Amino acid sequence: MDTFSGCFTRQPQRAAATQYVDGLFNDSERKSMEAMHGRLGDAASYQAFQHFITHSPWDANRVWAHLRTHVPTRTGVLALDDTGFPKQGTHSVGVQRQYCGALGKIGNCQVAVSSALIADGRTWPLTFELYLPESWMTDPARREAVGIPPTARFREKWRIALAHIRTVLQAGFVPTGVVVDADYGSNATFRDGLERLGLRYGVAIRGDAVFRAAGRPDTAAVIAAATSADDWQTVRWGPDPDRQMSADFYAVRVRAATGRGDRWLLCERVGPDDYKYYLLNLDATASLTDLVTLARSRWPIEQQYRELKDDLGLDHFEGRSYRGWAHHVVLTAVAFTFLQLERARGTGAPRPTLPVVRGWVREIMGLLYVIHNRRLLRTLDSFRLNPPLRR
Repeated sequence: MDTFSGCFTRQPQRAAATQYVDGLFNDSERKSMEAMHGRLGDAASYQAFQHFITHSPWDANRVWAHLRTHVPTRTGVLALDDTGFPKQGTHSVGVQRQYCGALGKIGNCQVAVSSALIADGRTWPLTFELYLPESWMTDPARREAVGIPPTARFREKWRIALAHIRTVLQAGFVPTGVVVDADYGSNATFRDGLERLGLRYGVAIRGDAVFRAAGRPDTAAVIAAATSADDWQTVRWGPDPDRQMSADFYAVRVRAATGRGDRWLLCERVGPDDYKYYLLNLDATASLTDLVTLARSRWPIEQQYRELKDDLGLDHFEGRSYRGWAHHVVLTAVAFTFLQLERARGTGAPRPTLPVVRGWVREIMGLLYVIHNRRLLRTLDSFRLNPPLRR
């Protein structure tokens, strides 16, 4: 945290930032401000702790910019995705009924768009931004209540994702490919934006996307279903040889109905009459393995979301303000990046995860409690000398 001191204007801010990251690392199951502070400080200082996150005017974007300089590699696959934060009420910034990946259905939630660099078997968070639905952006009272900046305007998720890609490029990263799910990949304007930036991509698309193959237009679903059994090939992929996955794939050069030039349509068979579809702009000479390796490289960002939420409480923030949400998320990303750097630094056996360490801490604290409780010690000693009768 010392390296981030330039991101905060006063010493109390620097101390509070360190204390907050400390709280994200502690063994509290819940990483809300109140729960974390209860294990870190006295009740009298909670108001200052809360103010640092919800109202203090330090710039989260400045912290993000500095955090990106800590990523040890500049090259890798760039994954973009959104993730949901289920909510009960209607007052938290950006919350409304919308699709939530965490719930697997439409529900009351916030949604954030993010990007991560996937390199050398690790993910590195590069950007996070709260999606602000149009219902919020056109309601002056709600905007003022949660502190949405006056300059903020409504943007679709795919526009936010393109803006994040430009930020990543300006920071000096060189993506070897861009991967997204079908919500983004099915958007032709989004794909055009990637090509204007000169980027290779392997994006998931929906089966109803129309392409011209063999001289006639057909949907991706029809093309996959009409393929003969001999045209499918089994391909293995994954960075770890001991945990590689495999599936049957078929690839064909196609031309999008609204685009110019040929692209690769990659079909994956996941069951009888059940397929997944990807569109890639790799060269015509690319092998099937090259296509699969890029198209199926997106899964680590899902693992990153799980670790950020389960280990560091990314979705535990209970404040309602726009600024508070942004502050919490960037400090969570700082904590996650520290863990990734520690994992990369280790040369021996894999280091324990946070849940394992928390289990050790609880066992140690329980043992210390017993040792310092004379009554419990006497009870244990009596059991040793006079064990209970067994039937």
